[in-house]
Amino acid sequence: MRRIHLTADHGGYELGRALQQRAEGAGHDVIWHGADAVDPGDDYPVQAIRVGRAVVEDQDAGIDAFAVLVVEEPAAGVVAANKVNGARAVPATSPNVAIATRRVVDANVLVLGGDADEQVAWLTLNAFITTGLEHVVDHGRRILQIEEYENAGTIEGWAVQLEPEQIARQYSE
Repeated sequence: MRRIHLTADHGGYELGRALQQRAEGAGHDVIWHGADAVDPGDDYPVQAIRVGRAVVEDQDAGIDAFAVLVVEEPAAGVVAANKVNGARAVPATSPNVAIATRRVVDANVLVLGGDADEQVAWLTLNAFITTGLEHVVDHGRRILQIEEYENAGTIEGWAVQLEPEQIARQYSE
């Protein structure tokens, strides 16, 4: 069971609620952060920041959590969610894209378009929350560089020290 912080703007409300039902039916702890009914005046930045903060707080507390944002304009939702320190929001239109983003950048916020097919969106969400970061030194170093810039405004260049046997194993796997 994973915790999923889920929200949607007016353009993603119906799909967001459908995904909430599917995730709850699959046994996940779903926290809905959106409106109780479709609100044509709601704005994606509020929704994006709300779930971005929630997932970062949970992950900092050691909780296995993810966020899902369903909006009319996914690219705009990604920009807004990534303003939260520690959020790594990505758009994904298929399970394969979701898997790649989790393996490479350990993304924690999935952004879906409100017009996505419900079945594809569910498969994408499920792939996102069940895939982990590949334990490859290069991926870890790059995430550290992103976090360093996010927190300090600089990239000094992280040198990850490896023993010779780790280098051989990394490139032979």
